Order: sequence, then C-alpha cells, then structure tokens
Amino acid sequence: MAYIDYNIVDEFPFECEFYRMTIDESKPLDQQVEEKVVVHATKCDITEASHTASSNFISAKWSVYFPFDKTNEEVVVRNGDMFTANMYGIEVNGKVVGVFPSHLGGVTVYIQDTDV
Repeated sequence: MAYIDYNIVDEFPFECEFYRMTIDESKPLDQQVEEKVVVHATKCDITEASHTASSNFISAKWSVYFPFDKTNEEVVVRNGDMFTANMYGIEVNGKVVGVFPSHLGGVTVYIQDTDV
C-alpha cells in the first residue's frame, strides 16, 4: 500500500502561460507582424482529460487548474486563447476550449491539443 504525504505535495507544481497571437496595428505597416502576447502567467496543475489515437497521431485534451483570488482578480483567460506549459519535460500546448471559475477560488480550463 502506498502512502501520500500531502504536506509535501505541491498543489500547483507547473508554470504555464495563456497567450493570444495579435498584430500591433500602432506600429508602421512594415513592422506589423503577429506577436505572442501573454495574458496570464501562473502556477498550475495539468491532467490529461482524454485522448484519441489514429494510425498517424494522438490528440489529447487537458484539464488545467490554477488559483485566483476572486476578490482581487478577474479571470482574463478566454476561449480561443493559447496555452503552453512544461510538465516534467513534456511540452503541453493547446487552445483553450472552456474556462470555468469556481466560487472556491480556482479556475478549471480545458485545453485542446494543437500539435496534430
């Protein structure tokens, strides 16, 4: 039987970024290129929600959990934003397909794999 010491478990062990790809139209035309704009960087936890496999690739969906202070913050992550994180050396990248804040002070975000 395995025992888990919850005193040493980190609730949010990973660093992640939610970002949007935008073009800064205030720049001169020859300098207007699509750029990554980080909208939220935070600690998080990541779990695989589901995956599908074919003969050519595996597509995954992820559940991402992160804290937020509901009295001082607004959830700035939106459907369509992009996500990136490193989970024990595995890159997790995807598109936000659902954002669900909780009254208890956390947010659950569903990510669809974009590496297919």
